[in-house]
Amino acid sequence: MVLSVIVPAYNEEKLLPLFLKEVVSYLNKSCPDYELIVVENGSQDRTFEIAQDFSKKNKKIKVHHLSQPSYGGALIEGLRVARGNYLVIFNVDFWDKRFIDLFKVDLLGYDVVNGSKNLPGSHDKRPFSRRLVTKGFNLLLKIFLGFSGTDTHGIKALRRSSVSSVFKKCKTKTGIFDSELIIRAQRQGLKILELPVEVVEKRQARFGFKRVLKTPEDIIKLYLALRVT
Repeated sequence: MVLSVIVPAYNEEKLLPLFLKEVVSYLNKSCPDYELIVVENGSQDRTFEIAQDFSKKNKKIKVHHLSQPSYGGALIEGLRVARGNYLVIFNVDFWDKRFIDLFKVDLLGYDVVNGSKNLPGSHDKRPFSRRLVTKGFNLLLKIFLGFSGTDTHGIKALRRSSVSSVFKKCKTKTGIFDSELIIRAQRQGLKILELPVEVVEKRQARFGFKRVLKTPEDIIKLYLALRVT
């Protein structure tokens, strides 16, 4: 299989139907040899049922269920079961067709292509408070963990043969999984490219000020996780 698209989904009943319609429509044109893996995790709404309904109509849509909310756990599950030579990670509220098309040019020779909200040319249209949290978090990653890029969270295209050994070492299962994956890939010497992206907020942030309060805890968790090879 050429391409696996991995999508964590938690309480996404409002956005999921349109997302699946749009992404599947583009995949059918761009890469017919694909699978779309939706990993529903701990939703309290109809996310799982909606994903299953789409899967019944399109066997290329695979649905996996986790009983507890776990963004990192959902990504780990998706990466574990994916069969594609190239892997793309999207969020239900944020996807970009360019990252699908990267398989056509062998990811431009890179192992990881990461969508960055902080690169020149990017357009982060989220509220100022969310942009500030993102910039502050990435600054702490640079200071305390030696991160050399501009962003770790968001959409990605990955070469499975290169990253399979990386994600299997990851220890975190929360929203900081993205950061652990990218920093481990960087430390392992993988070739990483960042591309500017445009981000528009489609729903309210789920964690708000709590996310700010958790930042020091997240940095400590990442530091401890990355000490384990």
